[in-house]
Amino acid sequence: MRFGLNQMGFPNGGLETNAEQLSSAGYDGIEPNLTADGPLWDDGAVAAFGDCISTLELEVPAVSTTLHWKQQLSSPDAETREAGIDAGERMIHVADELDAGAILVVPAIVDEETPYDAAYDRALESVRTLAETAAEYDVTVCIENVWNDFLLSPLEFAQFVDEASEAGPVGAYFDVGNVRRFGRPEQWIRILGDRIERVHVKDYDADVDTIHGFTYPLQGDVDWYAVRDALADIGYDGWLTAEVPPYQTAPERMPPQLLDNLQYVFD
Repeated sequence: MRFGLNQMGFPNGGLETNAEQLSSAGYDGIEPNLTADGPLWDDGAVAAFGDCISTLELEVPAVSTTLHWKQQLSSPDAETREAGIDAGERMIHVADELDAGAILVVPAIVDEETPYDAAYDRALESVRTLAETAAEYDVTVCIENVWNDFLLSPLEFAQFVDEASEAGPVGAYFDVGNVRRFGRPEQWIRILGDRIERVHVKDYDADVDTIHGFTYPLQGDVDWYAVRDALADIGYDGWLTAEVPPYQTAPERMPPQLLDNLQYVFD
């Protein structure tokens, strides 16, 4: 396995500063987020970041974003969907420049304005559009299971990936912790099988039973040995990227401690 950390866990400073910290801690990769006013919109900044991680011998597991929570690919508003597609296409460009090979996409939000069936159809159309672009760059559009009231079973998740991939490279960005409230991660892994292109890791405390239940791997109710065995069963030996916040006190301590726990389980 190769180990990475998503930008939400960075202790402080910019991308280059955190890349240096992750390299010193022994990580293999760093996962940047495309934000509304962040540096990944600037080609020069992307090139500089690429030079930095190359010097540090780090890789980029994928390019992620939180923009699709607002620029929803399933929105009833065509301009909102188009903005989401534009963000996804920028992610594809950045992923290509950084040799990431994948982007992370939240495909839909089901809410009062967007019923489930409509969300499915619009999301499928949007993801297929992104997949057509991604095929030109050899980048995979990876759908993540998140708390969006969408793709609530591994069977439906697999179906969506299969239908979307008819247009181009689409896979699953499987988030272990996001599943724990609704099912057993190891079961989802075996059902999704080789559709899984990337894996996010965090834990979940089922006693909390809200979004505040997310925590660091080995501190919640995920059976990490079962997850390890399931990933081995499907032949997955790729990226495990942590998506957790920094510590409130001594944030620089989180990345090395987290990596030590992940290596203990998976190495």
